Amino acid sequence: MKINKLAALLTAAVLVFSCTACSKDKDKNSKKTKKNKSSSIVTDESTIDEVVTDGESKTRTASNGVHIKQAYDLLQNEQYRIKLRYTDASGNETEILRIKDGSDYYELQTNEIGSSGSICTGGTAYDFDNVCGIYRKRSAELPVSIIETVVDQDLPATETHIDAESAKIYDVEEYTYTGGTYITVIDFYFDKETGLPAKYTTKYMVEGVNGDEGMTETRTITEIAFGSGGEMVTTDGETQQIDRSVFDSSFISRMVDFDVMSPEQKLGYCQAIFITANVSAEELSSAGMNDEKLKNISYEDLTSLVYTYGDKPERN
Repeated sequence: MKINKLAALLTAAVLVFSCTACSKDKDKNSKKTKKNKSSSIVTDESTIDEVVTDGESKTRTASNGVHIKQAYDLLQNEQYRIKLRYTDASGNETEILRIKDGSDYYELQTNEIGSSGSICTGGTAYDFDNVCGIYRKRSAELPVSIIETVVDQDLPATETHIDAESAKIYDVEEYTYTGGTYITVIDFYFDKETGLPAKYTTKYMVEGVNGDEGMTETRTITEIAFGSGGEMVTTDGETQQIDRSVFDSSFISRMVDFDVMSPEQKLGYCQAIFITANVSAEELSSAGMNDEKLKNISYEDLTSLVYTYGDKPERN
C-alpha cells in the first residue's frame, strides 16, 4: 500500500531526533570511539538533553524555523522505527536503531567494539551493555527529542556553522545554545523537496578547551518508519509491521546487575573485562584509574573506558 502524505512522512522522519542525545567525546585521541550514551542520559555540561516526566506539559515557545516547528507538532506518533549513523568528532561511527511502541521503547547502539542500549517494556526499564555483560535499572521515562528541546527553550536561530556545500542540497535551520563556558550549535538539514530531515550536526565549543575550533558530531538518518496499530509506513510510502520481538527483555537475566555489586566484586569484574577488551594498565593509568577507584566505578565510567580503549570484538 502506498501513502503519499507529506505530513505523515514528516511525522516519521522527525522522530529520529528522539534517539539522539548530544554526547561529548572528550578524548579525541583515543584509539576507539567513546560510547554514544542513550538519549535519555543528561550530561552535566549541557541542558540540550532532557527527560520528560510523566504528566509534564510542554509549551511551544520558539518563533524561528518553519521545518522545526512543523516537526515539533508531528512528534506524537504512537509507533516508529528509526536507524541512523552517528559519527563522532574523530570520525568513528556508531549505528543506532530505535523502536518505539506507545510507552515501550528499545534502542541499540553498535560500533566496532560491540553493542549497548536501553529497553523499556511494561513500565520496567534497563540500560544494558553487551560488551561488559552488565545492566542496570533505569527510569522508564521516554527521552525528549532535540527538536522539542530547541523549540521549548526558544533557542535563537543562527548562521555560524552551516556547511555551505550541504546548504546547496538541503534546507538548513541552525540553533545555538550558550551556557557558561560552552556553546552548542545544532544544524538541521532538511530535504529541499520533501522537507524530510536528512541529517543534523552538533558542534561543541568549550572556552579554554577547544576554542573556536570545537568538535563536531554528525547524525545521518538512514531509515524511518512510523504508524499505529502495528502497521508502519516508511518514507517511500511502503508499509511494514512493527517488530515487537525487540521488547523481549528476558536477555537481561543473563547479564550481571551492576548496581548490586560489592566494591570487591566490581574490582574483580572490571579487571576481567579489561583483559577481555584489551584495555591496558597504561591506558587505565592515563585515565586516572586505580584499584580503589575501580571498586567504586560507575556504570557510565566502566562502559566509557571499555568503548574508549577496548579493541576486542563483542563477547558471545
